[in-house]
Amino acid sequence: MLKSRIGLCAILFLLGLSACTKQDTSVTMDASDTQTASSSAASADEPAVSATQTLTSKDSKLSIIVDGDFADVLDSATDWVDPAQLNNLTLLQHDDGSNITLAVNNLGTLKIKPDEYFKNLADSLEHNSSISNIKVGAATVNRMNYRFSHQQNGTLLNESCVALIVDNNLYSVCASSESADYNALAGTLKTINVQNN
Repeated sequence: MLKSRIGLCAILFLLGLSACTKQDTSVTMDASDTQTASSSAASADEPAVSATQTLTSKDSKLSIIVDGDFADVLDSATDWVDPAQLNNLTLLQHDDGSNITLAVNNLGTLKIKPDEYFKNLADSLEHNSSISNIKVGAATVNRMNYRFSHQQNGTLLNESCVALIVDNNLYSVCASSESADYNALAGTLKTINVQNN
């Protein structure tokens, strides 16, 4: 099976970032993404739902509840992500069955106001000629969902992501695959929990 390298948009790094904090905050997809993910999961041609797992970042500040058989691939991160992401990477899991890779980057303290960051991120995504199939969700006070496709090693890679701000700390959570569709990717990001101070 091809190991597609996750192409987390460099846009996130360019928009002004960088530190951290603990309290339990649950984040879920917006209604349209939830409906789409539920429809996908209910498809008759898909295999039965796997066991529920809770994946926790290495800094214990973020966990994601998923269905599947995800395994930690953080030790082989250089096979999966670009070297520029290694210092920020706090979770990297792959499910062979669904061929979905899940990555969490702790990008540090946000240097601008959240609404300004989300506007800049949306503008950057929509004007990036190296990505396609772009869809940006409506931003809330602390999160914005977005998705896109891009060429990676000659293969079209689909990514569904959440930019999440907690106590002025920015996380990027992305599910990616060269074979799974956006509905399956969005379903992987349905429940995200962050520990705040």
